[in-house]
Amino acid sequence: MDIAELKVINIKSEILCRSAEDDFYYFNKINLAYKKLKEAVNLTPNHLKSLIFLADVTFIKGYIKKALDLYLKAETINNKNIKILASAANCLYITSDYTNALKYCNKAISMFDGENYIVLGQVFEIKMNILILQKEYKQAYETLKTVKRIFNTSDLKSNSLFNYEFLNEKISIQKKIQKSNLKIV
Repeated sequence: MDIAELKVINIKSEILCRSAEDDFYYFNKINLAYKKLKEAVNLTPNHLKSLIFLADVTFIKGYIKKALDLYLKAETINNKNIKILASAANCLYITSDYTNALKYCNKAISMFDGENYIVLGQVFEIKMNILILQKEYKQAYETLKTVKRIFNTSDLKSNSLFNYEFLNEKISIQKKIQKSNLKIV
């Protein structure tokens, strides 16, 4: 049986990951953290903590497609982790792969366990932005109503993440166009 199959973690990977956390968070040494995390993942490819942190640092360094590949690899280890799914959605959104970004947004939303509201809010924001870019205003509005229900906000207009007035205006315009029977040539 292969070591990767046994899910054995090389202790050096854990040490490198923790050292990279110090370098990144306390000393602002992003490149050194990146180097240590790459080594940690090379030593133990299935060390989820190192893999996610490497993906995060890779994203921060601006290597979006590399970060996406790392998040997708992390997903194969844990496909129910909302942070992994949300991060993949964000990378796909940035690379303008809106169809797959929406799929990952929906996966992340479906994995919400009532704990990580900050990530969930970011996922909803990505989803709303994509729906608005695709001119799917009714679907965006329905998503906004879901946000209202989940975040228990009494007033849609008070939710600072999303522009209620913008959506309302776009839906109104679409209804007027449908009623007028105008055709665009």
